[in-house]
Amino acid sequence: MRVLFLNPPFHPRFSREQRSPGVTKGGTLYYPKWLATAAGVAIRSGHNVDLIDAPAAGLSVKAISDRIEAKGIEALVCDTSTPSIFNDIHVVEALRAVHPRLRVLLVGRHVSALPRETLAISQSLEAIAVREYEYTVRDWLEAIGCGADLESVDGLAFRRPNSQEVILNKPRLPIKNLDELPFVSEVYRRFLHIRDYYYGHSLWPLVVFDTSRGCPYNCAFCVYPQTFSGHVMRYRSKESVADEFEYVARELKDVKTIMLEDDTFIVDKKRTMELSQELIRRRNRLPFDANCRADVNADAELLSTVHKAGGRLFCVGFESGDVDVIRGMRKNNDPAKDAKYQETALNFVRQCKKAGIMVHGCFMVGNFNETPASMEKTLAFAKRLRPDTAQFYPIMVYPGTAAYREAKSRGYVQTEDWAAWVTKDGQHNSVVNLPGITHDELVQFCDNALRRFYLNPAYLFYKLKQSLRNRRELQRNLKGVLTLFRYILQGSAASCPSVRKRTQDSLDSLGGTSPEIDDRS
Repeated sequence: MRVLFLNPPFHPRFSREQRSPGVTKGGTLYYPKWLATAAGVAIRSGHNVDLIDAPAAGLSVKAISDRIEAKGIEALVCDTSTPSIFNDIHVVEALRAVHPRLRVLLVGRHVSALPRETLAISQSLEAIAVREYEYTVRDWLEAIGCGADLESVDGLAFRRPNSQEVILNKPRLPIKNLDELPFVSEVYRRFLHIRDYYYGHSLWPLVVFDTSRGCPYNCAFCVYPQTFSGHVMRYRSKESVADEFEYVARELKDVKTIMLEDDTFIVDKKRTMELSQELIRRRNRLPFDANCRADVNADAELLSTVHKAGGRLFCVGFESGDVDVIRGMRKNNDPAKDAKYQETALNFVRQCKKAGIMVHGCFMVGNFNETPASMEKTLAFAKRLRPDTAQFYPIMVYPGTAAYREAKSRGYVQTEDWAAWVTKDGQHNSVVNLPGITHDELVQFCDNALRRFYLNPAYLFYKLKQSLRNRRELQRNLKGVLTLFRYILQGSAASCPSVRKRTQDSLDSLGGTSPEIDDRS
């Protein structure tokens, strides 16, 4: 079949696949990694595939419709997210108004968590892939291509034609052998412009891929393990990962960094050592960054080996500087580890710096047990850790997570209009009102924390020294200044006073409330 994989228009540089979808203050734009992997599987299965990342390319609904017409597209696989879901459904409605025979499948974490509720929103929606969707998309395309009953497709939720009945098929088992999947970097090369994508903590240009899926931890707020990839670890072979490193070095010569988007890259010491030694054996020269935790018992030997293999920076979720908040978010589910959390994190950063690996710190306010005093503790903790870069987020609870269920049960969620999960400009927002702290105060604290962290004289002096010593880091720091500092000076855009108006604004930017298509992006 002729199928289009679409990351639909919304705000410019809006990242749907980000753990907290939004437009970031630092200019980060994620690759549509899951969508591209599914596109690669469809190509292998013999389909005629196109891929559009509209927030990166700046394409309008009209341009997408014209491409559907020109290429004779028969099926659409459309990515979604919680804050953009109304917008995304409007895009589908607009496209189907012009192309009524277009078959549509929605994918993403939001629709995985709420398949029945999503299908009830619009008659233009017919099917949803629940959780990991590469093989669900493949089987759905096969079924609609030959007219088979959709009940044969594991992992699919769908509405029967001319009916309100929603069928939720048998869950699809997670992919065990990740080596079966195509290199997502091959799909990037074929369809995307790598210079469109940017991580504030990474050298640019970069590419992003996984070496594993799943996470053994149970943090209440973390959306991917709870709604998508699960808690059972699955690993690509070291040979497969090293092969993709070599592919990127050979075919994408502009790339300066690889970002490994595993939930927790170094969670298995033995496997991490084996992979690092394989990269060393192959003389890898591409630096890589990776996500990890601060309490993974990373010793000097492990960190030194990772650095020799190309390890440049770890993106670490430190979250909070208050033990009660760490306990409330179920970061460890172990009182002894909770009590030693700050000490463990400080030691981890020291060990990383000693090994030559930088650290990007992620901090979050608004989890359970949060108080104004605990938020100040978090900022003080960030300054003590002295990561290379840092980000401060208000809590954003997403459907399908324990944090969302608990916040809702306590009456902390102020609205369930999903458009409120971002500001009118698409930046991160919070809809959680804690006892004594409003959602606006959480956002304002993050703006203030960003200023106090980055404008700290000691931090500015450190960055000056780093820039003078390393030309690559100088280029990264200059780009970061240009993108981040206007937000440090101005803060987040004020939240729209009417949630309904925010939703309407997002739809109007795509062509109004009617399904007609015009030239506006």
